[in-house]
Amino acid sequence: MMFPGARRFDLLAFGDPTIDLVFAVEHAPAADEKVLGRRLPPQAGGTAANVACAAARLGAGAAAYGRVGADADGDFLVREFQRFGVDTNLVRRVPCPCATAAVMVDDAGEKALVYAPIPGPVLDGTTLPAALGQARLVYAMPYDLAEFTTLSTLARAAGTTVAIDVEAAVAPTPAAFQALAPWADIVFFNERGFRAATGQPPGLDTLRAVLGGTGRPGPALAVVTLGARGALAATRDQTVEQPAFPTRLVDATGAGDCFNGACLAALLQGHSLTAALRFAAAAAGLAVTALGARSAIPGRQAVATLISRGPGPDPTA
Repeated sequence: MMFPGARRFDLLAFGDPTIDLVFAVEHAPAADEKVLGRRLPPQAGGTAANVACAAARLGAGAAAYGRVGADADGDFLVREFQRFGVDTNLVRRVPCPCATAAVMVDDAGEKALVYAPIPGPVLDGTTLPAALGQARLVYAMPYDLAEFTTLSTLARAAGTTVAIDVEAAVAPTPAAFQALAPWADIVFFNERGFRAATGQPPGLDTLRAVLGGTGRPGPALAVVTLGARGALAATRDQTVEQPAFPTRLVDATGAGDCFNGACLAALLQGHSLTAALRFAAAAAGLAVTALGARSAIPGRQAVATLISRGPGPDPTA
């Protein structure tokens, strides 16, 4: 994967961070059902923000570009970025509540959530071009196609690689994904997002089909995470299958974000795609071992230790 040379930041995370209100429940409620739960302390979250925190902890220079409320919640989100070593000079204060997610984590460690964003665009035409010029890669979850195409146009003018996370809410149909794909250089999917975006089950052949090629714009790298079954990746001339590193699942919230941040950190540091996927799988395996999207984001030494054991039964489980 080709990235521009040294810049102030390796990765610029485009998107508003989120206050996560986390509830531990026996199971997520169905329609017209009430369940008892236990509220946990508020957590810092947000897809792009989590990726920035994981990448920074794992050795990449990361910065956040987005908005927080001009209140105590906004102060908390900024402090949490700084705790992970993420630069916050490009985080803007706005006179409204922070983006918020209500997250329900069941006894099996699986999650359901409701997300309430900050109204209006994240993109600011005055500050974004200069920010992109300082970054080798920009990472986004492109809910708003018009905003994303503007972001991508500015990034490509700056020579900055564009990576996106495609969940089912981002591209609920193949047509929606086909509108996004030409504007991205790297695409990450989870399994449900891949099925929604392509209409196909994930596999090496179906993953390669989303890539651009001669005369067809599109991503040069596509990655799909498969939970306990590991991950797949494809470029135009390489495919990689990576088994999971089983660990004790406590909370799956943020595991995919940790995987993506770790994978990008390794690629930006010059590692091969095979090594980057192995590194990301190990990091994600550790990230699920505590409640909260960032509570168990590991450092490099912890990842190296898990890799040295190799995929297989976790001796601590």
